[in-house]
Amino acid sequence: MQYAEFPPHPDLAGIVACLWTLSGDASRLGADTQPILPDGRPELILHFGDAFERVHADGCIERQPEVIFAGQLTSQLLLRPTGVIGVLGVRFHPYGAAALIDTPQQALAGLTIGVDEIAPALKRALDDVRAATVDLTEAVALVQQMLPRWLAVDRIDARVRAAVELIAGTQGLMPIDVVAARVSVTRRQLERTFLRTVGVTPKRLARITRFQHALRVLEECESASPGTRTAVTCGYADQAHFIRDFRDLAGCPPGEHLLRRFELTGVFTSRATSVS
Repeated sequence: MQYAEFPPHPDLAGIVACLWTLSGDASRLGADTQPILPDGRPELILHFGDAFERVHADGCIERQPEVIFAGQLTSQLLLRPTGVIGVLGVRFHPYGAAALIDTPQQALAGLTIGVDEIAPALKRALDDVRAATVDLTEAVALVQQMLPRWLAVDRIDARVRAAVELIAGTQGLMPIDVVAARVSVTRRQLERTFLRTVGVTPKRLARITRFQHALRVLEECESASPGTRTAVTCGYADQAHFIRDFRDLAGCPPGEHLLRRFELTGVFTSRATSVS
């Protein structure tokens, strides 16, 4: 599996966290399905190889479109690669997708939907990129060139941006009433604007942010009791609270996650070093 991250063009930097590519062969992945965990960031996905399958909780299997918008995840998503893997992803800041997709983000939370269903003209432009090259690095450059023309940055409320930064800067531990006060709105106003722009409430984003912090601490912890240390470090009330939250967002308890080590789990929420 070959994975790379690319910093966004300056015209995209306020909207996009990074672009990334993944190539390889599904036969090299040891697991049947690969869990993708919530990280608070919607994504635009272009398949240049064989599209993945999404396995739903009821066992239903859905073949993914070749160009997808993935809204905010609120629980684990199960994907199954089907053959040749060639993926380009655009990972947005929590509020960034609102500048590209003129649909309330709340309506897209939890979905992996074909872009043609929500932005047909954008889908055609992305299809032009897919038709122009099969080289993923070249495709990244083409996407970086075309996306700025599709952005409507005035859809992003500066107070939402500031609130997201406060949540991220405190690893999800700042009380939401305090966050709202810091950005000079009521908690209810902030919740309404978050649902439209981010896709989840500020409280849910804070919970996901704390979970992602805990995930990093857990995976790096060398303690004999990693769950206890992670719970304390990341501000959970106690270990039972940490385990309940982890199970809800990851679909399994912390100890089982450490045993799984699925390859795509890290890719779709990667913290790898960017490359140019």
